[in-house]
Amino acid sequence: MQDTGHANTPDKAQPAEPEAEQRSPEAAAALEAVRDALAAKRRGEARERATAALEEYGPDPELYALLGRAHVAEDEDDHDDEAERVYRRGLDAFPDNLVLLAAYAELCRAADGLERPGRAARAAQLMARVEELAPGSPEAQRLRDPAPLWTTQSATPQHSLAHTQRHDVRQALAAAPGLAEAARLAEEEAGQRPYSLRLAIRAETLTAFTRPGRPLLLWLIRAPYLSILAVLAVGALTLVLDASARWSVWAGAGAVLALVPYRLLTVLESGARIRAMDRVVPLPAGTPEPASPPAPPGLRDFAVLGAALTLAVFALVSPMALKTVPAEPRDYPRYTVTPPQEFRGESLASAVPVVDGVGSDLASLWTETLDVEGAFAYLYGDLSVLGDRSGPGAVIVGVTGDFRGTPDAVLKGYELGLSESDSTINEIWQPDAGPGGGRLRCVSFAEDREATGAHVACSWVDDGSYGTVVMNERLDHDAAAEAARTARDAVLHGGVRA
Repeated sequence: MQDTGHANTPDKAQPAEPEAEQRSPEAAAALEAVRDALAAKRRGEARERATAALEEYGPDPELYALLGRAHVAEDEDDHDDEAERVYRRGLDAFPDNLVLLAAYAELCRAADGLERPGRAARAAQLMARVEELAPGSPEAQRLRDPAPLWTTQSATPQHSLAHTQRHDVRQALAAAPGLAEAARLAEEEAGQRPYSLRLAIRAETLTAFTRPGRPLLLWLIRAPYLSILAVLAVGALTLVLDASARWSVWAGAGAVLALVPYRLLTVLESGARIRAMDRVVPLPAGTPEPASPPAPPGLRDFAVLGAALTLAVFALVSPMALKTVPAEPRDYPRYTVTPPQEFRGESLASAVPVVDGVGSDLASLWTETLDVEGAFAYLYGDLSVLGDRSGPGAVIVGVTGDFRGTPDAVLKGYELGLSESDSTINEIWQPDAGPGGGRLRCVSFAEDREATGAHVACSWVDDGSYGTVVMNERLDHDAAAEAARTARDAVLHGGVRA
């Protein structure tokens, strides 16, 4: 994406942005169809229509903005990540479009500073750019308002929306004789203050609980962490009474019992927040909303969480303390590692483990955090340009060992790092891992101010190894996957099971 924080001179040429009269009748109709779908809360349809229109009629700032909003409206982390990619693609083509800048700024401002530090840090830069381009515009005015959704006016960090939402529901249930009465009272108070998002969310949440089957989830509100405590306690007791019990058996069942209800509760709460945002009436311009500070975690929350952690540690340590469970045979591929002298036309320039006649200083930077046996890094190409990934070349980095049961989330490690940088992720796909087995995931990306898709990174994991291949060249899906499979096969040898 273009650097949104730079200052442009008034006479600097900018890419032309399509105005209404410049769009073809077909493009205008497609744009209107996206607006209608989003207004009717058919967010999936809005995304499909916007994506198809961008492919058929080319870049359009309004289409990018609507597509991003259709993702943000889902109120889920994956959709927020996709919205960011959409906004950045739009700003690559229209770097000074106020609607896109403001929409991206609002997304960044709402980001959790601990979970998405890179995104949250970009908010101030984007807001300053909007203020610089059009200080009196509605977009600039909207960004001057305090951040929404229960933020405090001080510098204290924001608390979890779900925590405050559950706190309000728990308080309403305690003050009413039953669920139906609590929902009625909450709806009545929300109607008296239609501008309050917090009251609207409480009313929508309680109303959702009154529907058939939903009251069963109320015990997760009244007794948070109870299911997790129960599962951990049963698991720990099982290990003590039956030393031959397998951790994987009860842990798998426990994970389902503990996490599925919470996932259902999360979906219910997310839907309530979306409905609440749709019903809130905006305050008149210049009218401040009365302060409604979030509910901080209480002593009970920390006590229950501490107990859960204690049981978790006990459950993990008890098998080692008993020392009666026979160790499983280490049945995974034992690879030997040898780098090829050439990869995709580039010579081996730096290597860890060290290869005779080849430097190792730069490659060691890739493995210094992997202080484990079996780590390796091999760099191919001109070291003068590999450092900033601006020229042809490749990096193969990984580690060998026991990687049985590695979750799919590990394959997202490289792209998660990209999402917290100034890079733009263009495409993500999961090709076949080939005869070597395991799993493979690829991502094409561009550094800030670069052309689209200038680099490709593919990560693999199998029972005996984990690694990533970064190639500084534009490749299609098949070529990138084949290059990654070739790299793995060229570096790892043997794989004889013990």
